[in-house]
Amino acid sequence: MHACICCERCLANARAQLAAIPARCRDTHQGRKAASTCTASDRMDFRASNAYTGPVPGYVFTTRNGRTGYYEDPQQPKTDKTIDAILEKADDEDIEEIDGAAVRKLLLTLEKRTTRNAQLRVKYSDAPSKFVESEVDLDDAIKGLGLCAAAPEYYGEFARLGGVASVVSLLAHENTDIAASAVALLFDLTDADDAVGDEALKGHEAFVKALVTCEGLETLAQSLERFDENVAEEAQARHHALGVFEHIIEDEAVAKKAASVLQTWLSSRIVAKKGDDAVKLYSAEVLSILCGSCASTLATPATIDALLRACSKYRRKDPESPDDEELLENLFQSLAALLSGAADATPEFVRAEGVELMLRCLSEGRAAAAPALRVLAAALEHPRDDAMNEETGAPRRVISADGMRHLFPALMGRGAARGAVVGSADRRAKKRRKRRRNDDQRMLDEHVVACVAALCMYAAQDDAPDEARARLVRKFLEKDQEKLKKVLERYGGYMRDVVAIEREGGADPLQTLARALGAGLHALRLCGAILAFCAVFAPAARPTLLEGLGRGGLGELANCISDLAAAVHEEGSEGGDGAAAERAKTLRVWAGAVAAVAPS
Repeated sequence: MHACICCERCLANARAQLAAIPARCRDTHQGRKAASTCTASDRMDFRASNAYTGPVPGYVFTTRNGRTGYYEDPQQPKTDKTIDAILEKADDEDIEEIDGAAVRKLLLTLEKRTTRNAQLRVKYSDAPSKFVESEVDLDDAIKGLGLCAAAPEYYGEFARLGGVASVVSLLAHENTDIAASAVALLFDLTDADDAVGDEALKGHEAFVKALVTCEGLETLAQSLERFDENVAEEAQARHHALGVFEHIIEDEAVAKKAASVLQTWLSSRIVAKKGDDAVKLYSAEVLSILCGSCASTLATPATIDALLRACSKYRRKDPESPDDEELLENLFQSLAALLSGAADATPEFVRAEGVELMLRCLSEGRAAAAPALRVLAAALEHPRDDAMNEETGAPRRVISADGMRHLFPALMGRGAARGAVVGSADRRAKKRRKRRRNDDQRMLDEHVVACVAALCMYAAQDDAPDEARARLVRKFLEKDQEKLKKVLERYGGYMRDVVAIEREGGADPLQTLARALGAGLHALRLCGAILAFCAVFAPAARPTLLEGLGRGGLGELANCISDLAAAVHEEGSEGGDGAAAERAKTLRVWAGAVAAVAPS
């Protein structure tokens, strides 16, 4: 397969040649690897060709002594002729399979052509036609490296030889086509789906590490700014750049780095009114992934404001296509992830009037209603230490904004959010939602229960406004206590499902717990918290509770609340959340109060 190919020493010599290029070129191509300067014995003065195939820098097409082809131009500088000879020699060998030697050959070809192009750009800066051929060759060399994607086990060799830095340096090339090809190459090489086996996985890890080390993430983020989405090829390049980030952000440290360098661009892209829709959708998807793993990094006022602005589009408008529907889901999911995972997110969300926007989405009854409820649940379930703050406390803001007017109809199985679960602007979307109806409905019910339970725990605090507690009690007692009866009904349903799972048991307790949570264990405990609130603060509701639960039901309810208190306390201890500790304390008090009123 192989003839003699240049080794690592050639690569080292190659890099030294770039230092001889004028400073104005080095500044433009900072970090780019240089090509090799092999000896004069490697030069080739003649390239056979039966017909003229276009201009070749450094050569003229003619017939001499009965031989037709390209002869070296006597006016060509020696350095250029030397590089041409190296390129010719490298091009003479075809690569049939990928191994360490093939990787070195491909990288050497890239180095040579990078420097060749840099030199010609400097020499003929006012005559682009004289270096365009070298850029075609450089583009071919970049695409040729795509062969390495089939052999991730050699990625470590690729990185060790400086190949990652070489490709990254080309992201700043003056020709956006070259930069786009470099991005596409990184997209192919970072796809971990091709990494099967220990050696391949190690190679992929080495590649990603080298990419981070040579500031590849920063350079990729800069390239996103550079590409113009109005040009199809450059829109695709943006898509590939985002794909590179998606491929590598499974690692926590890399994800935090990516979140830091992408935050500004992603925030601006999701609110942009013009541009390629596919790029906007992909941007929202990447942002959603990063919000799930790096909430503390992304929970800034700018990001939250951008997400709220993007979400506001759907307050009075349903998605127009399946892609638009996916965009809606990604935007609201990003908000929910930030509110659940970052201590600073909820205050910023409240300051930016996020609560009011979510409530308006609920009231409008569009497709955004159900996702808005999920966001509200995240904000209310994680109030942090400032729940009582008039400016930043989410529960207090929900009550002051008359949020109960929208939440309790949803609790009863009515209202705007119900229709939104299966609402439709597109036939395919409608069918897809219909298939998900049961799962969506169950999740919707759990989000409503979470919101109401959070309001109950807020209103029970000693420093909560008396009016908030009184309004909440009135809601449960009005209309023959229909809302209390609905919670009792939900509690009973969740209890039956969870008990059935626990009776089945299993060898693995963690697996059994996971199944119980899937059956509604968390929602069961939240329903218990609501019932406990009514038992403690609404004496008129106790006969209804006794009738609905049975004589032993209040004791079971007390145990359920104790379990919830333990879970909340554990969560607060892990996250250093003072508000969670206070909620756990409140729940333990409720558990004791319920046990005290239970018939003996």
